[in-house]
Amino acid sequence: MKDGIIRALPGSVADKIAAGEVVERPLSIVKELVENSIDAGATSLTVEISAGGKEYIRVTDNGCGIPKDQLELAFMRYATSKLQTEEDLDSIETLGFRGEALASIAAVSRTELITKTAGSKTGARIRLAASEILSIEDAACDDGTTIIVRDLFYNVPARQKFLKPDNTESALVTDYVSKMALAYPGVRMRLISNGSVLFSTPGKNSLYQSILTVYSARIASGLIQVAREEGYMRLTGYVSDASHSERNRKRQVFFVNGRLIKSRILEQAVADAYSDKLFEGQYPAVFLFLELDPRTLDVNIHPHKTEVRFYQEIQISEFIVRSIRKALLDPKALEIKTETVRTETVVLPTATRPAEPQYVITAEPVKKYTELFSTIRKEEQERETQVQEEIFEYNVEKRLSFASLTFVGQAFDTYLILKDADGLYLMDQHAAHERVMYETLMGNFNSSENASQQLLAPFIKELGIAEVQASSYAVNLLDDLGFELREFGPSSYMVSAIPGFMDLAEAEAFLDEFFAAAADNRTNVQAKKDAITMRSCKSAVKAHDHLSLPEIKQLLSDLDRCENPFSCPHGRPTFVKFTEYELEKMFKRK
Repeated sequence: MKDGIIRALPGSVADKIAAGEVVERPLSIVKELVENSIDAGATSLTVEISAGGKEYIRVTDNGCGIPKDQLELAFMRYATSKLQTEEDLDSIETLGFRGEALASIAAVSRTELITKTAGSKTGARIRLAASEILSIEDAACDDGTTIIVRDLFYNVPARQKFLKPDNTESALVTDYVSKMALAYPGVRMRLISNGSVLFSTPGKNSLYQSILTVYSARIASGLIQVAREEGYMRLTGYVSDASHSERNRKRQVFFVNGRLIKSRILEQAVADAYSDKLFEGQYPAVFLFLELDPRTLDVNIHPHKTEVRFYQEIQISEFIVRSIRKALLDPKALEIKTETVRTETVVLPTATRPAEPQYVITAEPVKKYTELFSTIRKEEQERETQVQEEIFEYNVEKRLSFASLTFVGQAFDTYLILKDADGLYLMDQHAAHERVMYETLMGNFNSSENASQQLLAPFIKELGIAEVQASSYAVNLLDDLGFELREFGPSSYMVSAIPGFMDLAEAEAFLDEFFAAAADNRTNVQAKKDAITMRSCKSAVKAHDHLSLPEIKQLLSDLDRCENPFSCPHGRPTFVKFTEYELEKMFKRK
């Protein structure tokens, strides 16, 4: 029982609490360190991880470095070289600015920083463990900074339990570094995982070549250049033409003033630009870089700095729609693949930018920062609505017999109207047939010893670099489903067999979605369910298909044999029931 007395927390406890706002997983550390390197003016950057970053992270750059006499201050919370006054918050031009990153990282790991400035004869090294400085000494090193982070959360074991498997954490890091390589094509970036070089960009300032390096030729082949400027707004990058679409938004990458962000406003603007060009459920690939006067947006709204607030949302949204539509209408749009695309930050007339990085660290706290620490992270994931099954309290002997229902009619060629003495039923013919197909296919799959069909002409499945990180795990699941894949180059597989219950188009579509979601660490049970759900959905009768009376009777009879006839595999109800009492209430009789 707590005694209700207010006490100041010990520094070690306060550091761990504050670190939890900044450092959630290895990706958090990599993000902060990469951003620091870019702010330091680095033109070469190497990220190395092992065990997904849980055991080891190393980030090396050739930036401006930190003087030895400022190393201790660099690890003090709210010590930063990027802000000096409260007014600086109104026009942030650097990726980092809060002065929290190094302090937070050091609080939950064993940290080592080695650095040298261009004007120094020797470098310096500082070692810390759980925020405690162990040593500061001279060191021989090149100009720039190397930070090594070992044993993440070794002193906070409860946090370790929430980390994902190595391949999942590695895929998150890979995805982030891949995207940063696009935003800074003038920086040579290299990513190493468990001793293997995953990619290395040339640093030649070509965005298109960076896309080819970290994604695939399939993605790059359908891209159209965007380049437009209006007033304080400038948009550059690439978008896919209408014939090259994706099944999700994972290929939609947005940067604002060089900062990787998530934004519903930008997503909606892209959707509006393609509204008359793509079917529902299809999304364009976009790699867009928006540059604004820093005084027209607020980046200081979330500890992870992945969200921004635009002061003129409507104008920005309309500008993006106009820019994309103009690019899509350009008859020469597909002829720009060999051009070099420059994406350095524009120096706008109304803004000033320092001539070079100035690393003089100050320890002045930024006003009202504590308000940020109460921010609850909102996951922006699209979730399929799960509808609860309608409750039916009865024994198996009393279970509703669908075949015994009287058929009344078919509404809109979609809903079957049925009745019995207890009430009136509206049945979704697609959902009902989808349930029948799903259980039939699942039964066939579980009882089959050979669920594969060999292909006369194998096809190649290309992956992005981030997807490759999860591929070893994913291939094992695909083997269980009946796929046969073997490596075909550093980022592709040759597919020589597919499940017996799929046709070729379904298999290709399933692989696209599967590898895109492989980093989510699905089990083989879920993978099997997803594959069969896809097939049952495609095979089932559709809305607006007119069914004959024999077909309706067969559907009702098949539904009686289902283990769960009350919902489709996606969780939607197969039917709804109206009792006489409920109908009387609708008509105000009760």
